[in-house]
Amino acid sequence: MKKIISERDFGRMDARVTYFIRGAAQQNFGDYLPELIFKECLTYPKIDADAFRLVGSVIEDRWIRRDLRRVNGHVGGVIAYWCCGARRESSLSSKTLSHCRFFGVRGPLTRDLLNLPASTVLGDPGLLVPLLHRTSLHPHTKGKMVCMPHTHDRKSDDEMLRISGADVLIHPRVIATEAALRELMDKIASAGFLLTGSLHGAILACAFKRPFAFWDNGHVDIPFKWHDFAASINMPAIFVRNVAEGIEFYDSVAKKISVPTLTEILDVCPFVVRPSLLLRAMAYDEPECEPEVRSCADKLDKLSSFSRDEIFRLQEESADNRRARRNILFNTNANLWLLLRKLKSKLSNN
Repeated sequence: MKKIISERDFGRMDARVTYFIRGAAQQNFGDYLPELIFKECLTYPKIDADAFRLVGSVIEDRWIRRDLRRVNGHVGGVIAYWCCGARRESSLSSKTLSHCRFFGVRGPLTRDLLNLPASTVLGDPGLLVPLLHRTSLHPHTKGKMVCMPHTHDRKSDDEMLRISGADVLIHPRVIATEAALRELMDKIASAGFLLTGSLHGAILACAFKRPFAFWDNGHVDIPFKWHDFAASINMPAIFVRNVAEGIEFYDSVAKKISVPTLTEILDVCPFVVRPSLLLRAMAYDEPECEPEVRSCADKLDKLSSFSRDEIFRLQEESADNRRARRNILFNTNANLWLLLRKLKSKLSNN
């Protein structure tokens, strides 16, 4: 029997929400974002999918087949993707595509690769973090030139500081706790500048309106995803060698950067989004109406109909009802089959 709700450090979450190495004691913070997004943002699903992908470069034949085998034991069923990205410039097979439902995509390169309409909503869900986390200045990175390597970069800290020209180094790998993830967010939001080999480092820096640049120190992971995100914010996908080059590059493009509308990203989510988050997104997208909208959002947060306990109680009750109906149908079919066998046997004996 599949569990609908699972217990996590962040609290309960729909067990169908999957991400890379879910359940591991340490996490790449970008992969770990679904925990925060689900806790702060989502209620119950709009679509009865077998799995949900809320973040990441996970749209690829091999990954999709693997996800389906993991959840269903075979390559069958449906995966819902919320503003995720492709891993490389290779289209999906028609068979694999039939198992996918796309609710927005990360960027225009993924959209065009999947032959989705030009009106498809673009934007990585990581851009939502200012709505989900109230930042505090972190003394380790406050106002400093910060470097974040890719999680698989094996250079020593001293070597990375030397070649990057940064003041401090922060790593994308965190202990799998809410506190650790939020602390890393504070470090990114406090940086004077972020040179990053982690794509979600760039995405969060962009979301927190911190200057940033893509870092190429000989380890660029999945180039397609960087180009896809860069195109989504109207920025050229240029990789720099150090902080000095990064600052020069960012200064030349900063005024052209355009972040996707957060309200639209939330609107296409395969889960029902908390109304208070939609209001906060509207305030973020249109700052002139922020005070009134935030006040309404605070009031919505207090409604019992959107309390996490009430939502999960109703979901679990609904899941129990569905299982009961399936059991009744199974037992009825089994009894009919036995009755038919008995009748057939009786007729043959006559």
